Parts: sequence; structure tokens; C-alpha cells
Amino acid sequence: MMTTTTQTVPPDIALSSLRRVDEERTSIEEPRASSHDSELRNDEPPTGATVFTPPPVSAIKFQLFAMNFATFLAGLNDAATGALVPYLQPAYNIGLLFIALVYLANFAGWTVAAFSNLHLHSRIGTGGVMLLGATLQLTAHAIQLSKPPYPVFVLTYFLVGIGIAFQDAQANAFVGGVNNAHRWLGILHALYGVGALISPLVATRIATTTSHWEWFYAVLLGTAGVNVVCITAAFWEGIGKGAQGAKERANKDLSKTVQNRTVLLMSAFFFLYVGTEVTAGGWVVEFLIRVRGGEPSHVGYVASGFWGGLTLGRILLADITFRLGERRMIFLYILLALIVQFIFWFVPNIIANAVMISLLGFFIGPFFPTGINVATKLIPRELHVSAIGFMATTGQAGSAAFPFLTGAIAAKVGVQVLQPVLVGLLVGMVGLWAAVPRVTRRDA
Repeated sequence: MMTTTTQTVPPDIALSSLRRVDEERTSIEEPRASSHDSELRNDEPPTGATVFTPPPVSAIKFQLFAMNFATFLAGLNDAATGALVPYLQPAYNIGLLFIALVYLANFAGWTVAAFSNLHLHSRIGTGGVMLLGATLQLTAHAIQLSKPPYPVFVLTYFLVGIGIAFQDAQANAFVGGVNNAHRWLGILHALYGVGALISPLVATRIATTTSHWEWFYAVLLGTAGVNVVCITAAFWEGIGKGAQGAKERANKDLSKTVQNRTVLLMSAFFFLYVGTEVTAGGWVVEFLIRVRGGEPSHVGYVASGFWGGLTLGRILLADITFRLGERRMIFLYILLALIVQFIFWFVPNIIANAVMISLLGFFIGPFFPTGINVATKLIPRELHVSAIGFMATTGQAGSAAFPFLTGAIAAKVGVQVLQPVLVGLLVGMVGLWAAVPRVTRRDA
């Protein structure tokens, strides 16, 4: 009589192994999205199946630390641009349209990563892709510190975009496969918020107390150096080693991924969400200066209030969202976000605006980690590496696309366009979240 065996292995190896046993038709019945996409998850493995369970966190603590640090660095990078906009313009003698080009270059990097991440992962493994991304980011920050000509400065944002995208895709796929993923994803993305909280404070301080705004990139360069060391140490044994059979399945898995309805819906949701996040954090300072008449040395810190709210939202609302139901809670958070956004729009008071932008960050904070957690329940397990990586990278491309569009429009009609853009993005998220299939059976 056949028996069921259980093995505990790291998440990325487990996913690869699940793909192999699936080919042999001995894997677990995989979850389907719902009546829209597929059928319910069958949690009972068939006789003879090899069941791979997530490892205890203590067994992968160094890898988790490295991924959390990389995400912290991503937050440091992403939130800096908005705070430095008032200083980039006179330094390079450019307008808002040319400022927006850095976001366009960043978008190009994320897009390239979305379609190359899985192929790289299949060849050099999680650690290899993380290290490649970290090295590209380190290189970009070294160039930025030299205050290069503006076309070269713009190009560095392409390198930063592809570098962070590679790291982000691996981190989300890896952490999404551990026990109590909703908590660990909340921590992962909260640390992004911590980095984004600190970044405008440091950037504004350097830019207002010295004549060298570019010195902020020395902070990023040093942190990026530590990031490379952490990733190398944590993944040393697996760097350059793709999972067995992954290379042969890469094209097939990517094809399945981009045809999966849930993947496409969640990618679009993340695209709008991260666009909202970075557009708000990136342009709020310029809005308060030009529309509300604020002083750059004072309102530069308001961006940190937004990122601080986002960080608290990811920490404090993680368990509440999980226990009360992700679907209904995301709808509630969007409603509350729209209320505070309208107050921010129509109350012309800097202090009130600072409070409202912080509350906006708080209410939208749980969206990304919650979305990843929901996606792991709706998408077949053998596609988790490709699907989560694809969703993370295409979704994060919104962090560049919408700030660029906002800047391009602002160059023509003024930065007050920020407000209707944010409202439009929030409303768009309502429709996309409603279209995402329901999770009809929750994992413990």
C-alpha cells in the first residue's frame, strides 16, 4: 500500500520539487481560483504523494534577514526621489517633465525584470538573482553619488529599477512560502515602509544643510554595500545554482503565469496600488510647496509622515485583516482611504494635509502583503515562484509609471493634478479587487 511522505525544505526548493512531482502526476491537487478561474483547493494529498511543507523560520532566519534588509533598502531608495525633486530641478536646470523621466527609466527596469526574472531564477537560483539585483543597485548608487550629467543620472534609475525588481520578486516568492506568511509578508513590507520613512528625513536634512544633495546617495551606496554582503553570506551555498528541472520548465511556467486570470488581475491591482503609494509619497512635497505654499525645508518631512503611516498600517493591521477577512477589509480600507484623500484635496491647510496623507498611508499599507498572501491561496502552487515574481515586478512597475504620468501632466497643468490622479487610482483598485476570485477555503 502506498504511503504519503512529508519533507521539510526551503520554500524555493519546495516549489521546484512540486513542479517535478507534478510532471510525474504524483503531486498534490493544486488550488484553483474559484468558479471564475478554477476549483477549490484540495488540502488532502492523494495516496503516494510527496508533500513538501514550509520549513520552520529558525531554519531560514539568515535568508529572511537578508531579504528584509534588501526590502528596507528598496524603501530608502524609492522615497528619496520625491524629497529631492526641489533640489534636482535647480541643480540640472530642468522642469517637471524631465524630472519625470527618472520614473520612466525606473519603469523600464521593472518591466525588463518582469519577463526575465523567472529565466534567471531557473539558472542561478534565488540567491543568484538576489545578488545580481543587489550588485546592479550598488553600481547605480555609485554613479548617482558622482552627480553625473542628467542623461546618465536618468539611466541609473533603470539600473536601480531592474536591481530592486529582481530582489523584490525573489523576496516575495520566498517569504510567501513560509509558515504564517501573512505575518512575515507584513514584516517584510513594513520594513520597506521603515526605509521609506527614514529616507525623506535624511535626504531633506542633507539637501537643506549642505549644497550637495547628491551626498544622500552616499547613504544609499553604503547601505547597498551592506546589502550585497548580507545576500552573499545568506545564500552562499545556493548562488548560481538553479533548481533541478527549472530551466526546462521556465518558458512553460511563464506562459501559464501570464495566462492565469488571477495573476493578471492581481498584477493590475498591484500596478495601481504601488502607483498610488509612490505617486503620493513622491509628489506630496512638490504639491505642498507649489499649491499650498509650504517651505521646502519644512514640508520635505511630510513625505515621511506618509511612509510612517504606511509602515504602521502594515504592522498593526496585518492580523486584523487576516482574521476579519482580506476581501472585505481591503474594500473598507479603500473607502477610508478615499475619505481622507478627499479631505486632503479640499482642505487647504498644510497641517491637516500632513495628517491626512499619513492616514492615507496607514489605510493602504496592508494592500501589498495582503494581496500576495491571497494570491498564494488562489494560484497553483507549482506557479508560485513565477506568478509571485511576475506580480511583484509588474505591480511595482506602477511605482514608476504613475509618478511619471503625474509629473508629465503636472508639467503642463500644474502639480495639483496629484489629487484627481490619486482618487482615480483608488477607485480603479475597487473594481480590480472586486474581480479577484474569492478565497473560499482559508489555510490555517
